[in-house]
Amino acid sequence: MTEATDFLGRSIAVGDTLIYPVRQKSRMWLKRLVVSKVESDIIHGNSPQGRRVQLTNLNNTIVVRPGKMTPEIAVAF
Repeated sequence: MTEATDFLGRSIAVGDTLIYPVRQKSRMWLKRLVVSKVESDIIHGNSPQGRRVQLTNLNNTIVVRPGKMTPEIAVAF
């Protein structure tokens, strides 16, 4: 099984906050997700509104806040 990674090649772990694009007809926007379960090709999580979300296209996701903030990572964010 391969490790799940985002668009920039960073690994995705439980507790990470991701953003991903959503499209409805010609409208596009970004949504946020907090990861609750990671599989090699599927990410399960919850939106800020509490809805369960399942992402299958990981090529468009970006980790915006890691779940475990080390001092080195905190400086970058």
